[in-house]
Amino acid sequence: MLRRLLIKYLFKIDDEVLVMIGSKTQKGSMFAVIQTERLWGKETLRLKLHSILSLKWKPSEDLLQKSAKDVFMRHIFGKKSDYADSLFKLNAWHNSREWDLRDLTENDKIKADALDSMTVLTRMRYRETSDILHLNLFENFPFMCLLTHPMIVKIPVISFQYFLTIHSRFAFNAIRKARHYNSDTLIDYLYEILYLEQKIAISLHELLRLIDYSEREKKEALFINAEINAIMGADLVFSYLKASIEKIVVLIGLTHGINNLDSKPKHKAKLSALREGLPKDLLDIYYIQFMFDFFSSDNLDELNGYRSGLLHKRGISDLQPHNYVGKNADTVPLKKIFQILQEQHIKNTAVLVGALAILTDKLVELDKPEIKLEDIPV
Repeated sequence: MLRRLLIKYLFKIDDEVLVMIGSKTQKGSMFAVIQTERLWGKETLRLKLHSILSLKWKPSEDLLQKSAKDVFMRHIFGKKSDYADSLFKLNAWHNSREWDLRDLTENDKIKADALDSMTVLTRMRYRETSDILHLNLFENFPFMCLLTHPMIVKIPVISFQYFLTIHSRFAFNAIRKARHYNSDTLIDYLYEILYLEQKIAISLHELLRLIDYSEREKKEALFINAEINAIMGADLVFSYLKASIEKIVVLIGLTHGINNLDSKPKHKAKLSALREGLPKDLLDIYYIQFMFDFFSSDNLDELNGYRSGLLHKRGISDLQPHNYVGKNADTVPLKKIFQILQEQHIKNTAVLVGALAILTDKLVELDKPEIKLEDIPV
């Protein structure tokens, strides 16, 4: 309290200072809120004494930038395993460029603002959370993370610490500016997929909270509401993950003018039509091969097995009450289910990065950017 009064009344400095990432301030620019009290706490004793005696103090630019980067890393970019340093550099570069967003429609702006607002609220949920929820995408799929560098010219990826976020206004504008023949539908699907990413992340965060609560509070009880809520929440996440995969497949198809995928009832039929409709040279690219392996291989079997079981009249025992009643909280299947869901979320997000890279390539083909590849930070 004394420190705060000192800063406010002696040095006439506000309680908080905003530090932008990059060199330009424009609508959508990212910023960190830094508590000046914390900045004062990082100064040397000698500088503090000198500042008090001279009645003058102002945090140095180096201190501001270092403190801001700490905030950005903690709340947005994550750790080394989240590709944090590279994404920080990319976004600092992107936020130092002038954005021309004149091609956006009013509906595009509304959707982008809604995503941005939801992102802020979702990140607030994750302020105090377990490292278990990190996607660790660079650790799991490093080759997919590298795609974010060329993507920055059309679809800037901001972060995949807990879920994938992009600069949605810029991406929507890039689709409009390229005059893509499926602009409206592409933006609709991209919006829905990004919204699903956050719904999955929120649901997993809540599931982990319920598991932790159950382990602490069940004690001698036969069954508690936290377990019921966790079972119901897991049911929902399985549906979200399945919907995400289906929409990503459709997004890839729309990018290359394959417009009838959403009308096909079977996943296998969608994949067959997608493979037939894509340019043949595209299928040889390493990350597209990875995506097709994911879409069509055993990777989806466990997810599909759980989901079909949920809809089957006999259900799944892991998600039925008899596996919880009278059982110790640390022996019930909730942790196993959470692990399956989290692993699937990681894979889905990696595949989404690939889908956005495919879209980026198409947008570059339709509207060549002025930026050269060597200008983009590595």
